[in-house]
Amino acid sequence: MTHSTSPTLSRRTLLKGATLSIGAAALLRETLKPLRVRAQGGDLPAGTVHTFSKGGVTFHTYVSPSQAVNVTSHIVEFDDQLLLVDATFIPPTAMEVAGTIAATGKPVGMAVLSHEHPDHWSAADVFEGVRFSTLPAIREAVIAEAAAGDGQAPANVVEGADIAIGMTEMSGVPVEFRHYENTEAPHIIATVFPEQQVAIVQDLVYNGVFFAPGVDRANWIATLESLRDDPACETLLVGHGLPTTRGDLDTAIAYIKVMDEAMNTAASPDDAAASIKAAFPGYGGDFLLSLIPEYWTR
Repeated sequence: MTHSTSPTLSRRTLLKGATLSIGAAALLRETLKPLRVRAQGGDLPAGTVHTFSKGGVTFHTYVSPSQAVNVTSHIVEFDDQLLLVDATFIPPTAMEVAGTIAATGKPVGMAVLSHEHPDHWSAADVFEGVRFSTLPAIREAVIAEAAAGDGQAPANVVEGADIAIGMTEMSGVPVEFRHYENTEAPHIIATVFPEQQVAIVQDLVYNGVFFAPGVDRANWIATLESLRDDPACETLLVGHGLPTTRGDLDTAIAYIKVMDEAMNTAASPDDAAASIKAAFPGYGGDFLLSLIPEYWTR
């Protein structure tokens, strides 16, 4: 496998990095041990891996550098196998995830694609021999999005299995796959570990990074409100930014309310973006604000 340099991303040329929320800072102090992984050539900085163990399970969160909007991939390490969630955006970051997988010395027993947005799947073909399970609707959207960009969806997404929503086990550990509709994306799969009180919620929550505008912001808020008292959401592994704690559900709800107000009242997409930046001045990922015109309906 050759090392790739970071491609020219045009509108995918991504900007500022994430900052620490209060919940993420507390979690880092208490449990996480960040490790900077090796950059895979070119000018792209290395991502980081944040690892903690809880209830006999080890969780590794890879956070891409700011140029790739701090998009994440999660490796859940059981006694004898791994669960991989999402593939990241570009080959250099996916290769860093693959290196973290190799360092465990364990096979990937299952891989999951959480939703259709390309920053989570477009580098999936780096993971040779690994097929991503997902919902048929997510797979169909990936195929359509790839075709719209004159490309092909990764074969290991197209050929992956249909995921079964509900409770299952991996290596004797209960794992729940949940399906949330019409939030940040039309469909999102959350991977929940009730005994460990850890939930991989992906783009239901961003941490220190500007959010994409979403499909139905009122429903998105209601979904997050429903998780506030969920005991499985003590620790949140998110789609952009560092792992955090349940308190960032309130932060995310507040953000979406501000974003919804800006989208409904601002005179233009640029004005909406300016309002959001003013309300959350420490956030990174300005590229994601450039998506607002695609969601503008007035």
